[in-house]
Amino acid sequence: MKAMLSRPPWWGVRGGIPLVLMVLMAIALMISGCDCGGETVESGDADAGGDAGLDASKPRDAGHGDASGEDVGTLDVGVDAGSPDAAQDAGISDAGGDDSGVADAGGDGGFAAPNIVFVLADDQRADSARCMPKLKDLIGSKGVTFDRNYATTPLCCPGRSSILTGRFAHNHGVLQNGDTEEGETTKTPGAEDFKKNGNEELIFAKWLRNAGYRTGFFGKYLNGYDSQLAMYPRPDGKPNGYIPPHWDEWHVFPQADFYYFNLIRRGAHVAGPRRACYLPSWGDAQKDIDKCTKDSDDVIDDGNENYSTDVIRDMAVEFIHDAAADRVPFFLYFAPKAPHAPHLSPDRYQLTKDKVEFTADAMARLADCDLYDWPGRPASFMEADVSDKPEWVQRLVGKVTAQELDDKRRLQLASVLANEDALEAIVGALEATGLQGNTVLIYTADNGYAWGEHWYHKKNCAYEEVALVPLYVLDPRHPQNGGRVDVMTLNVDLAPTFADLAGVPIPPEAKVNGLSLKGLIQGTTGALPRDRVIIECWGGGANRPDTHAAARSARWKYVEHYDDDARTILHIRADKREEIEFYDLQKDSYELDNLAWLTPQELQAKGYAAGEVETAMDEMQAALLQMEVE
Repeated sequence: MKAMLSRPPWWGVRGGIPLVLMVLMAIALMISGCDCGGETVESGDADAGGDAGLDASKPRDAGHGDASGEDVGTLDVGVDAGSPDAAQDAGISDAGGDDSGVADAGGDGGFAAPNIVFVLADDQRADSARCMPKLKDLIGSKGVTFDRNYATTPLCCPGRSSILTGRFAHNHGVLQNGDTEEGETTKTPGAEDFKKNGNEELIFAKWLRNAGYRTGFFGKYLNGYDSQLAMYPRPDGKPNGYIPPHWDEWHVFPQADFYYFNLIRRGAHVAGPRRACYLPSWGDAQKDIDKCTKDSDDVIDDGNENYSTDVIRDMAVEFIHDAAADRVPFFLYFAPKAPHAPHLSPDRYQLTKDKVEFTADAMARLADCDLYDWPGRPASFMEADVSDKPEWVQRLVGKVTAQELDDKRRLQLASVLANEDALEAIVGALEATGLQGNTVLIYTADNGYAWGEHWYHKKNCAYEEVALVPLYVLDPRHPQNGGRVDVMTLNVDLAPTFADLAGVPIPPEAKVNGLSLKGLIQGTTGALPRDRVIIECWGGGANRPDTHAAARSARWKYVEHYDDDARTILHIRADKREEIEFYDLQKDSYELDNLAWLTPQELQAKGYAAGEVETAMDEMQAALLQMEVE
């Protein structure tokens, strides 16, 4: 392998559509005289009643719209605006009675542009989705499953930031969670890192909203949002006031919990921002009650269980009915806490909250789940020999028992059943409103999770179990009847995919790293112009992964471990070796044999030609260097 050189800066930018081209396109559209049927909100107008297509009579919080001075325009429906029949072809009404901006296209709820429902699970590894029968029925059997979908930084806040922007973590700058979950209390809250790095103006919701979409966020936003709220209190001093721009409906956890949780709320039915505390019917823990009710504007103690996924589910269903009534296309971002620790399920599935005991209904749903008992555990589970693994892995040996790992896995598998129930309710709302034929459904997760492979049982590392996340997509206009995609896709692909599905251009300043998956979703292509992906993790701390970065191709995975977050200093082990991993994933899918540690003679004994592995390592190191500056 080539000698390690001084590393280049790991931040970088990519080009986009030239601004002059965007200006010329806008001028051409104005000259064409297109009557797009929606109201125009001039730049600087503080909402003027909402987005193009929003009912100005609806109670909306002043400032939800153009707080940042954005120009909220009308929806580009992708037809020749100069055509005499353009408005008719687009399904746009220029006759009285409907000034929604998007009119009846016929048969699919009346919208020319597709609605998008995006469900983002928390800490769900890819293979666990096969234990979700409703997910298969609702999306998988009709749509397409992506078998090699990766989180580029498999940790909550960096991963969610990549989803929102379509950018690698080394570009959006959110490298860790910055909250108590990972013991990062000395770090800036992740949500504030996201804001101060300018990312709030680079999110896909802005692109869609400017084009006439109604945007709604339900559930978990970014780690550290609770700390960020305290930084920007309301005039009355309560830490309830900060809501990021470009979201019409906002019903978000300051800190995600299953029970005794808060929501910061603002929308059509809530003149917020307001903090609401939800108490469970069986709750009598005064400490939890005090924490929930502190600073709350509203306390919901209505005798219901108030399991958080169920509560935001009902709000999401209401959002769909409102959008259908107002005849506007929508983007629904639904982000429950499950299956994140402590992996709790609602009463209908879990008998006792501090025990791994489930109801008959839960066990019936998991009856065909081979992972519940997991008889075919890989050799990497509590790996016998980790001498060729990085030092952070070696420190984990003996720190966890098989029973503890089994309990964690089973709790996770049960907790996502409520995610399925929420998806089912959302689909039911689409059917009830006639929108199911024009609504794209997407289910994925922010990162995967280890269940004891290499002795690890968390996230934020480059091993396959942690980096791979589920991705199920159904575009009902182009059903794929259970098709599967075997090309490498990434979480940064989601933002450009949303834009492409909506027919909305990506502004040049967004500088996205991802690629649109529209062709793979709709079956018009079977490939992407990509043969390698990057996985990058910033770590540190006791029993935690270190800072490392990986390049992964269809066959090889190359990983470098560092002593600094800038990734300029390779970690040198106590035995004076460079901390590098290299795996042949075609022969060793569980990453047991670190080829970087083998001699040429040992490699040849394993069937490799002379120089084959060394050449491949050089190529993958070069690929990593390149991707680090993209």
